[in-house]
Amino acid sequence: MSSKAAEIIIIGGGLYGASVAYNLAKHGAKNVVVLERKSICAGGTAKSCAIVRTHYSIEANMVHAVESLKIFANFNEIVGGDCGWRRTGYLILGPEEHRQPMETVFRLQNKYDVDTRTLTPAEAHEIHPLLQFEDVGVIGYDTLTGYCDPYLTTTSYAQRAKELGVTIHTDTPVTGLRLGRAVKTVQTPHGDFEAPTVILLAGPWTNALTKTVGLEFPYVISRHKVITLKISQPYQANWPIVKDLTTPDKIYFRPETGGVVLVGTGDHGDPIEDADTLTDNVEMEHVSRIDRLISNRMPAFAEGEYTAGWTGPYDITSDWNPLVGAVPGYEGVYVGVGFSGHGFKLAPTIGEALAQTVLGQPPRVPIDIYSLTRFDEGRVLHGAYGIGSIS
Repeated sequence: MSSKAAEIIIIGGGLYGASVAYNLAKHGAKNVVVLERKSICAGGTAKSCAIVRTHYSIEANMVHAVESLKIFANFNEIVGGDCGWRRTGYLILGPEEHRQPMETVFRLQNKYDVDTRTLTPAEAHEIHPLLQFEDVGVIGYDTLTGYCDPYLTTTSYAQRAKELGVTIHTDTPVTGLRLGRAVKTVQTPHGDFEAPTVILLAGPWTNALTKTVGLEFPYVISRHKVITLKISQPYQANWPIVKDLTTPDKIYFRPETGGVVLVGTGDHGDPIEDADTLTDNVEMEHVSRIDRLISNRMPAFAEGEYTAGWTGPYDITSDWNPLVGAVPGYEGVYVGVGFSGHGFKLAPTIGEALAQTVLGQPPRVPIDIYSLTRFDEGRVLHGAYGIGSIS
């Protein structure tokens, strides 16, 4: 079976694979091939809660989030297709010691025309009538935040990429790699693919692909659980997303289809070795724990009912920020990995910037802060709220 030649091979058909493929084609790349072992959006992206917010204490993250939100909110006009965007606003609840860093973040956000400010409990209650704030020190509000549909977003990017000439092979797992200086060979059950450039966008499965060639990236994999709860009254679709930094789990919750509330956590999760071992089984101990936290924040949920649950993988770096760009020592090899649970909201502009970098073009929104060499160079990214996905 002869090898199939390409100019650029992307490994991974999740949101980042689709975003980078689209942006490569948009910026002039030819003969781009995407290899996905299952179907488009079958991996970690499918389990994403797809929240699009701009509240970051690290300025580079904030800039990417702000610029990406503009794309999500105007997706059909900018990219084409439907991403399922729904604007709800975002309440962030913190202890009193978070007031100063939160207000600092708000001032920075205001510089980028993000409508954020602190609220009184009475003002916040007007926006979300089920919440209580007796144990909350500071309340922040961002009017622009919302959420998307991860499947619609990814498949829309993939469809636009195909319309621009990208070839996407699904059900095509990578079985081997050879990363030669001039030619990279990607082996699959359907034959070999060869190209001078390979982009690794396989999320938590990346190291499983590259360890056979002695390449391993500094991230760990964890299991995160999401549940949905309901009460007798519908949970309104226009109520804001809430991030509760007063809880040890740093829970977040948002409306979900069917009048229920979707609840996830911003903690490290349960360490696992292999993302393929995940099932959608959520232990009742976790459900009970989350139910207590939600019932404290929204007393109406004291009689709440568990309706569904699932799990998804995080690929987490030591500073909870991604590794994006050229792989040192491997000419023509690029990676995007370690998004640590907040990759969805940054995907439009990081995908664009990585594509521009691969093509030798200056990125519209820089990504050099996410360089793979930052740990060795003492440029670790520390957020104001400590380790976690809101850094």
